[in-house]
Amino acid sequence: MAVYQPPEPMKNNLFLSWVAMALFPVFVAGHALRMPEGAVARKPGIAMTPDDTTGAIFYDDFAGGPWNKWLGDTASFEVVDGLLTLQGRARPPKSIAFPCVQVRNTVWEAGLEVSGGFSASNYVRIYLAATTPSLQEPQWGYHLQIDGSETYHVYRLWRQKGTTRKIVFQSAPMPHSTAMFQARVRVTCTYDGYWQLFVDEGGNGPFKMLSGKSDETTVSDDTYLNSGYSGYFVSFSPVRAHDFKLDYFLVKPLDPSAGTDTSDIPEASDILINEVLSDPKSGGVDFLEIYNYSNKTIDLSGVHIAQVGTNGIVGNRQAVSDHPLFIHPNEYKVLTRRPATIKQHYPNATSSAMIAMASLPDFNKETGGVVIYGNRGTIDSLFYTPQMQSPFITSHRGISLERQHFSEPTLAPRNFRSAAVAIGGATPGYRNSQFPDGVLEEHVFLASKTFSPDNDGFEDRLEINYRFPESGFMATVDIYTDQGRLAKRLVRNQSIATQGTIYWDGLSDANTRLPTGMYIAVVEVYNAVGVRKVYRKSFVLVARM
Repeated sequence: MAVYQPPEPMKNNLFLSWVAMALFPVFVAGHALRMPEGAVARKPGIAMTPDDTTGAIFYDDFAGGPWNKWLGDTASFEVVDGLLTLQGRARPPKSIAFPCVQVRNTVWEAGLEVSGGFSASNYVRIYLAATTPSLQEPQWGYHLQIDGSETYHVYRLWRQKGTTRKIVFQSAPMPHSTAMFQARVRVTCTYDGYWQLFVDEGGNGPFKMLSGKSDETTVSDDTYLNSGYSGYFVSFSPVRAHDFKLDYFLVKPLDPSAGTDTSDIPEASDILINEVLSDPKSGGVDFLEIYNYSNKTIDLSGVHIAQVGTNGIVGNRQAVSDHPLFIHPNEYKVLTRRPATIKQHYPNATSSAMIAMASLPDFNKETGGVVIYGNRGTIDSLFYTPQMQSPFITSHRGISLERQHFSEPTLAPRNFRSAAVAIGGATPGYRNSQFPDGVLEEHVFLASKTFSPDNDGFEDRLEINYRFPESGFMATVDIYTDQGRLAKRLVRNQSIATQGTIYWDGLSDANTRLPTGMYIAVVEVYNAVGVRKVYRKSFVLVARM
């Protein structure tokens, strides 16, 4: 990860704090952070300013001119002497916001002033990531809340999901140094989703890194990758409207050379249908897996799904999400009504890829289709038939259809096939079992020519590895003694992935231990177009210690 090297003097504040954290954590673990010795709080009415605004995505210091960059309760705020304050007739709570899509690789910074103490009804939030400009409404994102009492204050970083919240980071209570709370606050989030908080209480500098109640200075949270808005939220008693002031608000990249996250409108084939489960297991549920084949970050709240009947008629469109929800390049997302059921039926499913849709269309079991729509028309579509499923699988219940090639049209012949039974019958949220992955030659090989099933953690199982240049193969695997006697029927007519591993624990069909000696693994593979190959691999079951 690139380390942000801001211009002087900000570099000394941020970069040296990072170095101090990594090399000398004991020196930055102070809970009761106070103003630097000898520092004096700025006089009320004199606005604080940021150290550096180079490369700013958004910056407003309210230093004259209209402040029409903001949305929300703008009529309840006014600028007095270069400070944004609430009007006397304002009724709580009030907020303003501005469009801002960044979360990763971002610095948020604000100068704040509060006359008097904090309380349950008197506090400030700096919204870092929100989904609507009206910050009183349910949001999906992050905010920093500063609250407390008459004698102390606390910094808390919250993750918000609708109307519920969860603390990501919390400082220890910090005593007020004066009756006037004045501080510059800075929040950073790296590309990897690591968060840090810095404060300059008194507003004279420098910034100091905050530590949490367990001395942590860095926390990880990558729940939300994109935003719609950032902003300023105030909860206040009506008689204290004039006690809350905002000096400035700044958003800029943490590492300017690394670029930013942006959301783009999807075009045809930007999002591809990658896997469909239309005939779920008993008690199961359908799912549709999509894949971002573009270099764009796409907001799925602008994407709709529709089912296609056996007669080719397209049904009603259903929105993927009612709030901003992003899919990044080369990312999988699984659309389903019950993610927990998918995870139960397919334990390897990627939980973070699941999107719960209240009204995902029901797919026809054997013949039907699905269409993905964007703001500019159809993005991708698939019409599936029973002929796409493997003829060797007697029951296709719980077996998904998987895409073979991203580079080929969705409806190209044989581009969708049954998922491998060997891996569970579906791959929700990760690479398909039948994905060729550029393999140029077939190969069947043993990880080791010996194995000893003695549970010592070393070569306790025989590992038969395979890979094939195309999908659709079935496999039968038998273990024979060196005298030609059948010792174990390991696999029987099972569909397999394009690559994988088959294991043997050294037990017979009767579940008894077999004697040491030389054995032969016979691997037979075949497919629906008449290809049949047999591989014989010898190995030794060595003595148990």
